[in-house]
Amino acid sequence: MLYATNKFWRQFVIALAVCLTVAPALQVQAADDAPIKIQSGNYSIESFFFGSTGVVYSYSASLPPVITVGPTVSGITETEVTVNWTTDKQANSIVYLGTSSGNYSNQIGQLDTYATAHNIQIDRLTKGTTYYTKVRSVDVDGNQVDSAEFTFTTDAGDITPPVITVGPLISIDSASLVTISWTTDEVASSVVEYGVTDVTENAVGRAEDLTLFHQVKVSGLTPSQAYRWRVRSRDAAGNVVTSATQLLATPNSPFISGFSITDVTLTSAVVQWNTSTASTTKVEFGTSTSNYDQEIEDGAFSTNHVIRLTGLASGTIYYLRVSGIDQAGNLLQSDEKVFATVVIPQITELAVNDVTENSAVVTWKSSSAIDELLRYEILEHPNPEFVGKKGSGGNDTLNTDHRYELTELESSTVYTLTVIGKDVFGNQAVSGNIKFTTPPDSTRPRILSLRSDTTVDLGSRQTVQVLVSLELSEPAKVVIDYGPGASGEYEKQVVTDTLYSRAKFLVIPGLQPGQSYHFRVVVKDRVGNEDVADPSERPDYLVLAPAQPVSLLDLIFGQIRANFGWLSNL
Repeated sequence: MLYATNKFWRQFVIALAVCLTVAPALQVQAADDAPIKIQSGNYSIESFFFGSTGVVYSYSASLPPVITVGPTVSGITETEVTVNWTTDKQANSIVYLGTSSGNYSNQIGQLDTYATAHNIQIDRLTKGTTYYTKVRSVDVDGNQVDSAEFTFTTDAGDITPPVITVGPLISIDSASLVTISWTTDEVASSVVEYGVTDVTENAVGRAEDLTLFHQVKVSGLTPSQAYRWRVRSRDAAGNVVTSATQLLATPNSPFISGFSITDVTLTSAVVQWNTSTASTTKVEFGTSTSNYDQEIEDGAFSTNHVIRLTGLASGTIYYLRVSGIDQAGNLLQSDEKVFATVVIPQITELAVNDVTENSAVVTWKSSSAIDELLRYEILEHPNPEFVGKKGSGGNDTLNTDHRYELTELESSTVYTLTVIGKDVFGNQAVSGNIKFTTPPDSTRPRILSLRSDTTVDLGSRQTVQVLVSLELSEPAKVVIDYGPGASGEYEKQVVTDTLYSRAKFLVIPGLQPGQSYHFRVVVKDRVGNEDVADPSERPDYLVLAPAQPVSLLDLIFGQIRANFGWLSNL
């Protein structure tokens, strides 16, 4: 405690207070005959004057932190969350956490790290749970501030159970075996619960395999016994759907099981089934429901029955039922079954679209799934030698909607096209012919790269030849004009190129050693487009025939020597 008796001392007190204050934020209140208060984030000094005499109270204990922003919660997931807050001074970061108010069973934070912005990430939380929490910050002098309690709730995640969209359906395979099937709207497990007195007595199925389509066989049942049963499916998030409980009475009398219709073709099908006791065989069938105007019967007793139906109409729906009489005179009869014979494939809506100079898109439909084979032929072309040229394309994928792009077509050309396809049984569909015409080719061919090398003329051994290799932008023919000197007339030509191709290799023969020559390359595609519109625009290439002719072998060996320097020592 200090006493000041005049204005001088008042100013001294203020200066003293400033010296005692260490924080940069400083607040001073001073006026004649009025209290003086000096305060920063860490210290506070107060004085009060009565006339010319006053008392100064000074204390050096630091002030506690103040939470200026928050606390708030961000980044909430099923198992994680981030708690954020801000203090007015450097302090550490502590979060207290629990699942009931005032009961904080966990403490998370950074005790030895001091900051004004606090962000604490908390993980390993339980999804869909409400947590009670508060935050605490302690400065370097041990002063602390606590927030009020607040709550947050983690994301509950997927809480919607699967929905049974089809079924459950039960098929009695024998007196001791049934098959239960159903469908869910999302992938889930497949379990059947059943019992005589309580549906939960037994469970069978695949609890770990998740699927949309569920089929579970329940075996070992007692004939002529009543059972309670239901299905249960659990999705990946643990949500469970359970069907209503149903009743099942296993049969005691002979019954039909394992029914199937296979090998269906244009005009035939194979019908198979089993009976629990040996019985005769009978198939009744027709083209309308419950109206069986045809039948096939076999009086031999058997438990395995196979009948092939023949003489059927293509693309027709048939209705049938099977039956038999066992040796005790019991009638075994199935319910009505339906199948359709294969339709002869037909190709429709054949069209050629997006025709360019060298491509076209062919589309078509088929009445049943077939593969694809396209055959096309040139009917008209500016160059008669191309007429009659044929091509093909396709793939072996079975479809009903087809699309195929033809490429490398000739421009200004009339084509005829046919589409062929076969179904899984080998039945073939053939379209009619369709014509289309590609537009003229107005694109000039371009020289993409050119390289020249000199070597001994293999014919005379006394002259030099130039080897010219080119790469073109499209198939074309090449002529090389050449002449002596660095410029001037082109006295001779190389016209040995007779094929339309993109890669070229030509020879300029009979050059004199030690002489310079210049040459140009003339490129012309199949429809007569040249590489330049004005011949004067063609580049002129200069070569110098060496005074001492170099053989092709020397060229090769010289390149090897350049790549492998040690050869020079040999």
